[in-house]
Amino acid sequence: MTKKQNKESGRKWDGRSRPADDVYRKRWNEIFNKKEKTLSELLREGFDEEQAALEKEEAEEGDQ
Repeated sequence: MTKKQNKESGRKWDGRSRPADDVYRKRWNEIFNKKEKTLSELLREGFDEEQAALEKEEAEEGDQ
């Protein structure tokens, strides 16, 4: 038995490690396709974070 025959007989991998569905593509793009955000995108993110913090604060005050 040669090395090549032994190596091929043990291989059961089909060459695809992950399914390429939409969620996988989106997450891959978020990680590896880094682009600089525009001022508008940065401002929108800051606004959304501030709104979420205010809503959380108001909910905590309402519970008391």
